[in-house]
Amino acid sequence: MAHQPRFSFPDGKRLAVSIHFPVEWWLEPHADPQARYYQEYGAKTGAWRLLDMFDRVGVRATSHMNGVVGELFPELAREIVDRGHDIAGHSYDQSHPQFSMPCEEERLAVRKTLDMIETASGLRPRCWVSSGRRTSENTVRILVEEKVDWHSHHDLGDLPSIVTAGDGTIVDVPIQRYMNYNERKLMGRAGDQFRSCKEIVEFFKSQLDAMRGAAQYEPLCFQFGAHAHMSGLPAYAWGVQEMIHYALSFEDVWFVTTGDLARYWRDHNAD
Repeated sequence: MAHQPRFSFPDGKRLAVSIHFPVEWWLEPHADPQARYYQEYGAKTGAWRLLDMFDRVGVRATSHMNGVVGELFPELAREIVDRGHDIAGHSYDQSHPQFSMPCEEERLAVRKTLDMIETASGLRPRCWVSSGRRTSENTVRILVEEKVDWHSHHDLGDLPSIVTAGDGTIVDVPIQRYMNYNERKLMGRAGDQFRSCKEIVEFFKSQLDAMRGAAQYEPLCFQFGAHAHMSGLPAYAWGVQEMIHYALSFEDVWFVTTGDLARYWRDHNAD
């Protein structure tokens, strides 16, 4: 393995754990007639249940929010910010992926999304995760030009990195899905075998145990997602609560929002 520079997390922590909860919307009709139900459930019920659960366990998370969600549900965007969570721009909607857009169209979509969320929540997002984490050759440069501080698209490494694009820099925070919790697959939504809530919680615990073991030798990051329209269902929200309780039970775990992780990395490990 190539030489790695020295780095550290605060207070001797070894594993940085972050949770993100996407709230998504498809503007174009979906082939699945249940899709409209899923997205409405996520914005009207699931996201609120997750917010209450985060309050109970005392953690802050990062919402990946489509711009149209801020436009349609401004009270949700305000509540996320008022409760101390991050909001990351997540494309304007799920129906129009950025990777297929011409440069200026993508720039307008990014700006429109940031504007919509700022109008709704009172806070302009300084973070971005494109729908599906799929980017064009222009995405990162556009984000730098729009004063975005961090993004999560690439698995360039196991830890954040400082990326230069155009005339500025941005923190790239990896999401290693090969090792992390992915509720879409575990709930059978991707054609995989359906898992019970108990099995999902046990899967998460086993993954966290493995990452903590590996983190004995080098600090690592562990991100997991809880989509509002899936993990916001009552039983699955309970499961996510159990996962968070488990992660919080270890002294070597640093539970941190992705935004705080990116800021810490820029301030302390940028070299």
